[in-house]
Amino acid sequence: MNDSVLVKLDRLFDKLKTASDGDDWNAVRGLVAQVASLVKVYEKPLPEEPKERGFYVTANDGRLLLKDIDDDWSACTYDNSSTHAFWKNGRNYVKWPTVCETLPPEAFPLKRVNIGERR
Repeated sequence: MNDSVLVKLDRLFDKLKTASDGDDWNAVRGLVAQVASLVKVYEKPLPEEPKERGFYVTANDGRLLLKDIDDDWSACTYDNSSTHAFWKNGRNYVKWPTVCETLPPEAFPLKRVNIGERR
């Protein structure tokens, strides 16, 4: 029988409760390691962050993003509200993990926009 991850986690958490109630800390450590390894298998790595600074568009809807000199990302959006923030954390400038958390998977990979040569 092939149990889902949630069923496996539920069983491990039941065992953790029993072990911690009985002060069996060796068992607790072993079970915590099992939970961590189970969760690790199902983690998805972040898409690769573009190395160069500049403008990028998302693959799904062509949203324009900017990677600045501090390696912060901003979204070039039009909104009538002065309090609007695009990113999930409510900020205007974010690091790569927040970009990945905010945008859907189909937005990647980002495509670099050639804006011509600067003078």
